[in-house]
Parts: sequence; C-alpha cells; structure tokens
Amino acid sequence: MKQSIMLLLLLTAIHGPWSMAHGQKPNIGGQRSAVGGPTATKPQNAKPNIVLIMTDDQGYGDFGFTGNPHVKTPHIDQLAARSTRLTNYHNSPVCAPTRASLLTGRYHQRTGVHDTYNGGAIMASEEVTLAEILSKNGYQTGIVGKWHLGDNYPFRPSDQGFQYSLVHGGGGVGQPGDFYENFIRTDSSYFNTTLYENDRKVQRQGYCSDVFTDQALTFLKQKRASPFFLYVSYNAPHTPLQLPKKYEDMYKDLAFDTETDRQEGKAWAKMTDKDKADARKVYGMATNIDDNVGRILAELKSQGLEENTIVIFLTDNGNQQLRFNTGFRGLKGSAWEGGTRVPFLISGAGLFEPNKEVNALLAHIDVVPTLLQAVKIPLPANIKTDGRAALKTIQGKLAPAPRKFYNSWNRGWPEPYRNAAFYQDNYKLVASNADGDDLNTFGLFDLDKDPFEQNNLVQSQPALAKQLKKGLDSVFNDISNSPNLTPRRIIVGSEHEPVSILTRQDLNGTNMGAWLADKATGYWNITIAQDGYYNLRSIHTGTIAKGTRSLIRLGHIQRSALAKGEDNAVAINRIWLKKGDYVVESWFEGQGGVTGPYYVELTADR
Repeated sequence: MKQSIMLLLLLTAIHGPWSMAHGQKPNIGGQRSAVGGPTATKPQNAKPNIVLIMTDDQGYGDFGFTGNPHVKTPHIDQLAARSTRLTNYHNSPVCAPTRASLLTGRYHQRTGVHDTYNGGAIMASEEVTLAEILSKNGYQTGIVGKWHLGDNYPFRPSDQGFQYSLVHGGGGVGQPGDFYENFIRTDSSYFNTTLYENDRKVQRQGYCSDVFTDQALTFLKQKRASPFFLYVSYNAPHTPLQLPKKYEDMYKDLAFDTETDRQEGKAWAKMTDKDKADARKVYGMATNIDDNVGRILAELKSQGLEENTIVIFLTDNGNQQLRFNTGFRGLKGSAWEGGTRVPFLISGAGLFEPNKEVNALLAHIDVVPTLLQAVKIPLPANIKTDGRAALKTIQGKLAPAPRKFYNSWNRGWPEPYRNAAFYQDNYKLVASNADGDDLNTFGLFDLDKDPFEQNNLVQSQPALAKQLKKGLDSVFNDISNSPNLTPRRIIVGSEHEPVSILTRQDLNGTNMGAWLADKATGYWNITIAQDGYYNLRSIHTGTIAKGTRSLIRLGHIQRSALAKGEDNAVAINRIWLKKGDYVVESWFEGQGGVTGPYYVELTADR
C-alpha cells in the first residue's frame, strides 16, 4: 500500500493531477514550467560527462511515468521526475536508422543506412559520429550493447570513434546476423552471450542486460578521472523475449483487467492472448532494464560524478507488439506517432531543469548538435547536420523556432510514399502506402489538437496538405541522391580484421524475407584489400549432408567442393584474388535443392 501511494505521488508530480489509468487524455504537451535556472552546479573548468542510455523496442507507454498501470519502472520514473522531459521527440521507425541519425545528426539515408538488414544497416565510414568528435576533444568513449551499424571493418564501433566496445553482432542477439553461437541457441541466446569486445570474440556469463550494465559500471570506474561519453544501448526488450525467471515471475499472473485495459476505442483493448503473453515478458524485461538503469545512476552518485554528468534516457522506436502505449497510432516500423514518438529524458551538469516538460518538436537529428552545444565543443566545420542545436529551447531560454522534420523507412531502398511523414510545426503529413497522384490517400493531422492522429484534415485543408507534400518531396529528392546511399563494401584481407565473417545481416537480395530459413540466398559486396590467396568457409546451422556441393562465386571466379557429411561447414582454400571489388555468392546444391549458408568466413592465407 505504501509503495502504491509513493508511486501515485511520483506520477502526480510528473504529470499533474490526471490519470491515464482512468481513461483521461494523456498530458502529451504538458505544461511548461516557468523559466528558471537549475539548482545543480558543475565543477569549474570540467567538461560534462555524457551517459546516453537507449533501450530497444520499448514503446512510449512502457513506463510507470507515462501512465502504464502494470509495468514497474521505479528508477526510470524517479529519473523522469528529476529530468527535463521532451514530450514531442521523435526517432526513426526502426532500429538501425535511429542509431545512425542519433550518432551523426543526419537523416539516416545520408549515412548509407536505409534498412535494418539486407545490406542496409551499414553506416558509411565517412560519417563522423558524436564519439569521434568527443574523442578528438579529450573524451574517453565507450559503447556497450547494440551497435547495428556494421559488424565488419571499417564500420565497427572501434572504426567510428569508440575507444572501448562490448557489443553483440547484427541487429539483435540470436538473429542470423549475430554470432553463430548465439543464433543456434534459440531459447537461451540472451544468457551467456557471445560478444565482440574491442573487435575480439568473447563470452560473458549472465543475462545480456546485466552483462552490459556490469561493463558500463566498470567503464565508469575506470574513466571517472576523464570526461567520458558512455553509450549504453540495451538490446532488450527486443525479441526474442527471453528474461531471467525472477522477472518473468513478477508478471506471470498479470490479467490485464483494469479499466485502462478495457478502455473503449484503444487498440490495446483488443490484445490477443499472444499479445498479453508477450506483454508480460516485455514488462519483465523492462523491469530488469529499470534495475540496471538504477545501478548505473547509483554508480554515478557513488563515484561523485552525478552533478557533472549529462544523463539521457530514451528508446529507439515504438513498441513492436500490441500493448498499452497511451493512445498513439501505430507500432514500431510505422511513420505514425506510435512508431516514432518516444520518451526522452535529459538531466545533469546544471544545465537542465528538473521535473519540466518541453513540447517543442525535436528529433534524433538534434541530439549531436545539442550535446556539442552543452559541452561547448563546436561542430566541425566540415560536418553538415540535418538537426539543430536545441539546448536553449530545452532550457526554456529560447522559444521554439518554426520547424520542419522528415521521417521515413521502408524495406529495401527508400521510396517516397510507402511509409513517410513530414512535419511542419504542429502539422504532420503521413504517407502510408499513399498514391503520389492522389492527395486524398495521404493523412494530414494537427498534432496539438489530435496527437493520436484520428482526424484527417486532407479534404478540409487541401492547400496545406499540398504544401506539406511539396516539403516531403523536396527532402526525399535531396536525401535519395546522397552519395553515401550506395552499397557499402566490407573490406576483406586487411590487418584490421584478420577474419571476416559475412552474415545474413549484410546479405543482399530479393529473397531476404526468408532470412531465417535455409532457402535464403543472396550476395555480399566486399573489397579485397590486397592480392593474395584467400580461404573461405560456407557455414550452415547443422551438419551438411555428404555429397552436397558447396559453391562460392566471387565475380567471375567460381569454385566448389563436396561436403563429407561430418561438419556444418565446407572449406574452399587458396583461391587467388586480386585487390578490388567483388560480389560474393555462396550456396549449397543437394537433394533438398538450393539452400544458402548462414555465414561465410574469409581469411587471407598468409
């Protein structure tokens, strides 16, 4: 009872006297507090540290402070109470695009990232990240968790400014872009996970979120004497929904029978039994994350770093599965608000007012210029961001300027009207499988009056809709001609990466809807760094039947070998390759027809 009263007081302090649990409209815009300076102070002549914490597929409604009646997130709720909360902040609809924009301040298409796999989640090495800028200005930089912007040289965290890294492979633990050892453990890959530590393969014991937090605490202890940037990028609560029994048991009897769960007209009122089972696990994973965030915050305090550390907490996109999300339309992957609007908390270093809400339109492309402004490091002259420095707006010292923002994502290469949105101040145009020749197939919404995107204004305000469509077309035409929006090539045979593993994460082709299946085939784009002999292994998940022919094609060079029926890989050694660009294909021909490998390993024979 005492805990319930304390949580109620906390939520009231954050949101004011309203309750989503009783079906009232969420305080999306919030009330801006009077402009006043934060009370905390920072040591003189000390640059602020930065801790950026991001979770994966955790939606706007997956927290106590946003009104969820079920999930237990007390540490993040307390962080929210002492943070400035951006209530109109947007990421991309999916993982890799968000990460590219967050670290560069540029629309993700400009960085070369246009998808979550299928060769579309490799950020151009020419891009300059926040980590690179900070490291050149005296910061120690580290990442733990999810990278999802390229697993091979020259696209790894270590190639993009992070001096320390402990990350999983691909876009998710246990996916075919991750380590083979994780992928084959379909029911336990989140435990005792194989990871990359500074580009070397390691295995860490324990649950993945706990492991990443342990390493984050070690980083804080080791780097406390220097200004640091720590990027804690949890892969949870992304699927597969695996979690420790302690946290699963917390929600195993959750019945979803509150007034909020039955709220008429809300999508979550129609949750299936599968949706509810998934939500119970997601909530358990969210509570585990909350405990780990609490550990990080406690370590900052114990190390005396709390007052001079900017702490940011956010999620990467909307929730993947159907559950409470305060009422926003759509899920992860969509350009509707439910796919892109996420919580954003920022505090610390005497720069941000506690318990304040800011409803200015802000986005991931603003984070780099804003943080650089906060730590008083100029943006390098050769870098052009799509975002803007918003520190004074967040502090309440400058009224929000007129704003336009573009957001989109679709499988494969960019398309203009498949899944895109264009914002102009409080108005938003949505193109969801729209016909570019028929304005009536678009959606136009006034988000100040209609944050849940229920009232389409296209027919009542066609001139405004046409104006916003013109803006959408202009940005799309600009970014679709970006020089980095071309296939990225993994460099093989470099001293920086002695063994190159090509995974299905970066496999290209039109058959990638089946990327989890044996039948998936495609190609990789690579560059051979130097002339020489190369050894190749095509790797399957199980023993390859005797007599199955394994084939490798590199440009016009094709070789094959027969499986002996004793292993899950077939090696083809000492193929002479000249320096240059190649398209790599690998497949098996056997009694079951043509199938594809899950991994291809290339090593220079030196």
